Amino acid sequence: MNLNDIVHRNMAPQPWEEGEKIPWNEPGFSRRMLKEHLTQRHDAASRRTTIIKKHVDWIHQSVLAGRPSRILDLGCGPGLYSARLAALGHKCHGFDFSPASIEYAENHSPESCSFTLADVRTADFGRGCDLVMFIYGELNVFRKKHSQEIMNKASRALKPGGKLLLEISTFDAIEQIGNQPATWYSSPKGLFADTPHLCLMESFWDEKQLVATERYLTIDTKTGEVSRYASSSQAYDDRMIKAAMKRAGFKYIQIYPSLTGKEETGADDFLVLVAVK
Repeated sequence: MNLNDIVHRNMAPQPWEEGEKIPWNEPGFSRRMLKEHLTQRHDAASRRTTIIKKHVDWIHQSVLAGRPSRILDLGCGPGLYSARLAALGHKCHGFDFSPASIEYAENHSPESCSFTLADVRTADFGRGCDLVMFIYGELNVFRKKHSQEIMNKASRALKPGGKLLLEISTFDAIEQIGNQPATWYSSPKGLFADTPHLCLMESFWDEKQLVATERYLTIDTKTGEVSRYASSSQAYDDRMIKAAMKRAGFKYIQIYPSLTGKEETGADDFLVLVAVK
């Protein structure tokens, strides 16, 4: 792309038409994103350690009743939850399609953890798990048909009586993303590039499909080359997500305000559901 392409860009993109998601599996993106996962300055990629510890304690005590369990961690990133759950006696297997995150997880986790570099849409989840967890709103970034397939596979991977732990972004949070005003920033290096660049950002809300799309246009300040990235997020209300879980064979669905089971400051954008196969 070039600057002229920006002027003539599509001002009403359809969800996912400009990319399924930002290519976190590319080596450069993967390496830069890992830094964001590990930083303790913000919770934008992974939560900070103090928060993760509280979440892990709730999962261990309340969701798993303290029993050693086989856990499948979808979208595990650098294994920050899996490693801590394994330290409490659980056996964990994580899936993620970021090579840098998987490499970090393999090098910083107990022996009772294993990891697979794969896209959760196509990965084989196996069988015999006690818990499948998919947290931090990752389900929202997939088309509804793919999200349903992921939940169907999660159900097949679980033992009878096994549980699905799902943390999704709230409907209001997704709608707010889609209605953000356009903005921009400049940086000597950052998530989108290792070299000086400008990043133009704009958002779109599809009222019919209930999907927010974020578009990022980065301009290399030396060459003028323009790169475009996009990410779409499906909004779900309580009724929609419960119906999808029931179609996958889950029942006894309980809703919590956070991954500590109670109201938490800064957790308003997420909803936690625990369901039994």
